[in-house]
Amino acid sequence: MITPAFSFKYNGVPFDELQKTVTETEEGILYTLEDGLQIECRIERFPKYNVIKWTNYWYNNTEHESGIVSDLWDCDTEAVFDADPAKNRRNKHSVWVTDTLKLYITDGANITDYDNMAYPTRFWPNETLKASNHSGRSGMGTSPFFDLNRQEKGILMAVGWTGQWNAQFERGDKDVRIMSRIEGVKFYMKPGERFRTSSVTILEYENGQDNAHNAWRRYIKEYVSPVGKQERDKECPFSAIFWGGVPSDVLRKRWERILSEKLPFNYCWMDAGWYEPLSGMTCAEQSAEWGKVGRWEVNKKYHPNGLRDVVDWLAEKGIKFQLWVEPEHIHLDVEPWTEYMRPAHNPEDKNVIIALGKDEVADQLIEKISKLIEELGITFYRQDYNIGPIPFWRLNDEENREGVNEIKYINNLYRFWDTLLERFPYLLIDNCAGGGHRVDIESLARSVTLWRSDYCSIWDNAPEGYQLQTIGNAWWYPYSGVGYGPTLGDTYSFRSAYAPGMTIRTWEHVDDEWDVGAMNEPFEWARKYFNEYLSVQHYLTCDFYPLIRNSKETISWSASQYDEPESQSGIILAFRREECPFESATVSLGGIQGDKLYEFTDVDTNAMLSLMGSDIIKYGMKLRIPNKRQSILIKYTYR
Repeated sequence: MITPAFSFKYNGVPFDELQKTVTETEEGILYTLEDGLQIECRIERFPKYNVIKWTNYWYNNTEHESGIVSDLWDCDTEAVFDADPAKNRRNKHSVWVTDTLKLYITDGANITDYDNMAYPTRFWPNETLKASNHSGRSGMGTSPFFDLNRQEKGILMAVGWTGQWNAQFERGDKDVRIMSRIEGVKFYMKPGERFRTSSVTILEYENGQDNAHNAWRRYIKEYVSPVGKQERDKECPFSAIFWGGVPSDVLRKRWERILSEKLPFNYCWMDAGWYEPLSGMTCAEQSAEWGKVGRWEVNKKYHPNGLRDVVDWLAEKGIKFQLWVEPEHIHLDVEPWTEYMRPAHNPEDKNVIIALGKDEVADQLIEKISKLIEELGITFYRQDYNIGPIPFWRLNDEENREGVNEIKYINNLYRFWDTLLERFPYLLIDNCAGGGHRVDIESLARSVTLWRSDYCSIWDNAPEGYQLQTIGNAWWYPYSGVGYGPTLGDTYSFRSAYAPGMTIRTWEHVDDEWDVGAMNEPFEWARKYFNEYLSVQHYLTCDFYPLIRNSKETISWSASQYDEPESQSGIILAFRREECPFESATVSLGGIQGDKLYEFTDVDTNAMLSLMGSDIIKYGMKLRIPNKRQSILIKYTYR
């Protein structure tokens, strides 16, 4: 059983050697050092899913400066694993073997086909494995989710910090030391100063990876994510996306055609470019100037009535509104609305970030965005962050206060998001950050990522990339989204993009060629498959089983299963890729109950098949796709 633990040095002395008073609190354990500095380790336990989380809070309630905190690891605990089998002439460990201890390290959102895939690394005694992200955005480079696994037993771990984190795993003979932290902190605390540092969430399992990751998904749905809580939507949006510089009259005209074609969207997603002082009237002009951000006022050239007339008209049609904002970023061609920080690498750079670590700036931000939400009737608030904050944070740190700018910035980012969710019980937050670059267990507690990678920005990108990314994302969290298009009519490609949330890019930009119907879009196909997607959307957040491990090869299949025990139903989604010579694949389905009768229906052919669960467990299930680059969607029920 994992024990909550952390470590640091105080004026060079290890925490374990310090004189301190230990007090149990309602939320955890409070440690008071001799000079009055306090550290409260708040512990949350979720026995239903065998999850434990802890977060360290720091208080200097004295009238003097604290000592120097260094070498801080917010998580420094141990897990026990059996020793490796003894090496002998027949067991040289030169190949992958089932007894090998492995650490799965997860890629971040790096604009590749393989974003968010988890890769196993063999982990031998006396080895140390390390991981960290890039640029101060938690999901960039490497994602802060780990699976330490041997056969049926393992540990899932998430570092909770939406800034620059670091994780380290040190293996002994029979144990693994698990460590995580905010990278590069060394600080004293000023009189009266209070803040939190990073959290860690750990799930221990003994019944296999699939069951573990489904328990993790259920934990996030039930205890972490705001989706479905209070008055909020229970599912992610199915939306049509439009650039902010599409004028109000054009936008309304496009929606009139969309509605007349009975395309079943539930959201209008307005992306960047809706604000002053932009002036471009073509796609090329708007794409070139959208980065002049910081003046969050509706551009009257594009939207003479301030957008609210369009929002209200959409609401009458049952369409909700989502708006893009990048409030932490200011381009200095725009008059700054608040205090900002300059970067270390180039003081002349016009792209800066606000001084969010200051409470008064955070207060201004809360009021500014709250006013925007109220005035425009925003239901889904989309927050982007196309800038790496590390140079700004580190340049502005005071002497012997390394990391404090980052700590206070992230604390106020959480306060900002938490306040919005408290004020607007219907509001959901879309956390973009350049496409999935700020995803961690703390951001998931406040937001969802509807544009999980800027891979979505690649023109009609490879369907196999969507297949790979969906399996990678689904292993770790139940809610995410993609941008699809702009071309419609390819069923294999469209089904490859099935994710908990989806936005269609077909009518995105301002030029006439992006008008609805201008490219002879196949509306009959769109109605059919948009409705098909909505019919299975909720399954995509249920129990998930990757039936074929995530292969990058175009000669392979890709197949996944989503099961909902509560309704005794589910779906299977499979793809035979364009160079795959294999007409069939036999898969082992997950979550099968031997005493149940399973009835499968092929959505395309209406062919039906009934199988006893015991037979599925014994023999597997044979899937058949007759043609290359073709998909199948199977719905099933059991009783």
